Amino acid sequence: MQDEGRDLVTNSHNRSLVSHIDAEEERDIATVDTPGAFMHSDMDELVHVRLSGPMAELLVRVDPEKCRKHIVKDKKGNDVLYVELKKASCGACQAALLFWKNLSSYLVDELGFTLNKYDKCVANKVINGKQCTIIWHVDDLKMSHVSPQVIEQLSEKHGKEAPLTVTRGRAHEHLGMTIDFSKKGKVKFIMNDYVENLLSEAPKDVSGHAATPAAHHLFSVNDKAAKISDEDSEVCHYLTAKVLYLSKRARPDLQTAVAFLCKRVKQPGVDDWKKLGRCVRHLRGSADLFLTL
Repeated sequence: MQDEGRDLVTNSHNRSLVSHIDAEEERDIATVDTPGAFMHSDMDELVHVRLSGPMAELLVRVDPEKCRKHIVKDKKGNDVLYVELKKASCGACQAALLFWKNLSSYLVDELGFTLNKYDKCVANKVINGKQCTIIWHVDDLKMSHVSPQVIEQLSEKHGKEAPLTVTRGRAHEHLGMTIDFSKKGKVKFIMNDYVENLLSEAPKDVSGHAATPAAHHLFSVNDKAAKISDEDSEVCHYLTAKVLYLSKRARPDLQTAVAFLCKRVKQPGVDDWKKLGRCVRHLRGSADLFLTL
């Protein structure tokens, strides 16, 4: 959780800073989703995939002449097909890295962008005297410039198999957030739908409202407190991760409580469960709050 937290801090802070610059400079904004993103990248090592049952049969239907002769049976009599992975398929450990190498090398080597030395998922280039910024998380990109640029060039490379999903305008649904630039010089990060979903997944016994995310005894730890069940412990870990994601993007008021809870998710006790419950109760009473820069 600690390493995940550091990644969230870096990525979310850079995303906020870039959006703040976008608002201040009144840039044109585009968010882009690359269809079949990983399929644009070749595997850089030998990886075999085992397809069995219906999956093997589906591949045989695609190319029976090539695949049927390679079908074998497993111990249970199911059809099995072993294939070599040529592209960075979703689910492969290195898929996201291969796509990053593909995209970043294209931006740097072919388009002349420079990667930010503190965050390698941020690229900048001065175009017509103004800075153009591209920031991305896996295959979700956000581009900004005072006038439209770059998207057409990206389409030439990453939109061959299917058109890029491009959204323009002053409001964008991006990584679970609504990023709203409708007011001049301001950007709003709104995650109301995310909060509603989180509250719907919270245990039924966590009801009511709380005025603040944490009480004065937040950092008091009772080592003798009873541990909660394994099932509740998994729920505690899951909800803490969801609140962490929310706090780093649209609800910084939760960060102090989340900082403590992230230290307790491995072996949470009854007291930790109650502190998470207070955080959830505060969300229930403040679901419509959002961050404005």
